Amino acid sequence: MGGFAPTLPIGTLNLALSNFAREFRNNNYVGDRIAPRVPVDRQSFQYIIFDQSNLRLDRNVVRAPGTSPQEDRMTYSAAPYMCVSHALKARIPYESEKRSNEAGFSLRRSATQRLIDKLNLSREAYIAALALTGPNTTPLSGASMWDPTAGGHPLIAVEGAKAAIAQTGVQANLLILSDPVFRALKNHPDILGRFLYKDGTSAAVTLGMLSEAFGVECVLGSAIAEDKGGNRSYVWGLNAVLAYSQPVSSEADLSAMKTFDWSEAPDTVGGYGVLEYPDPDLAAKADIVAADWYWDTRITGPETLYTFTNCVQAPTMIAPTAITQF
Repeated sequence: MGGFAPTLPIGTLNLALSNFAREFRNNNYVGDRIAPRVPVDRQSFQYIIFDQSNLRLDRNVVRAPGTSPQEDRMTYSAAPYMCVSHALKARIPYESEKRSNEAGFSLRRSATQRLIDKLNLSREAYIAALALTGPNTTPLSGASMWDPTAGGHPLIAVEGAKAAIAQTGVQANLLILSDPVFRALKNHPDILGRFLYKDGTSAAVTLGMLSEAFGVECVLGSAIAEDKGGNRSYVWGLNAVLAYSQPVSSEADLSAMKTFDWSEAPDTVGGYGVLEYPDPDLAAKADIVAADWYWDTRITGPETLYTFTNCVQAPTMIAPTAITQF
């Protein structure tokens, strides 16, 4: 865990809530699966992008007596990561905190969870958009789409992408399916044909069955984001993302993407900080809770990332119900 070095008296660092923020995860988000968190002790530095030079068969590895061996150089990428602060704050009126305590829960903890969840949603959207900037993106249209009646063949398409990733020396181990893509694949004839009457039944297709059919773990990207106009959309759009992601990631592996966490960021615990301070207008009788997280996500293994876009027709999104504020 990174050390804590206080700076100016900008507020009080709540250690318990900061540790809670660091450990909090939302199971609807899959960003940590494709861009695992890697603690770093510098806010900015060059990160490693592997160029598959480890696969090069060197012409001569035999060293003659008294001669220098052939050199194998290790290089860094030209662009550095930069862990910037991602932060939100909430106002906690004294009256609301008192009512929540009487009800048996902490409004400060609830506010911290909400703020970190929104920061995680922002990161999820960033990762989903970043995946589309990789070098291997196949846009689908017309008869190549994966809608049940469109005519496309998702099993063949993904197998070709798996073969491309395998040429890097690792096997793809993750396939992110946005919610609309998942629902379309559940009824796709190519998928149903794999399981029709298997074991004497024709059960509904699940994520586990899709993992079996594609030969790679399938995960559901079901996060939804709402813009200022109240319009909702799926964070992972109409896309499918195939990648290799090392379960326990470090700065030196072939994971397609990584999130760099600045573990030594000021006024944080391991890069995550929850500050508390009174509202400057004391007559407001409220405290401010501010959540802070320093990170940057980068594509670190371009050849182990493959994206299919516009896989299915866009679904009709339901308008959110207006909520009366009390």
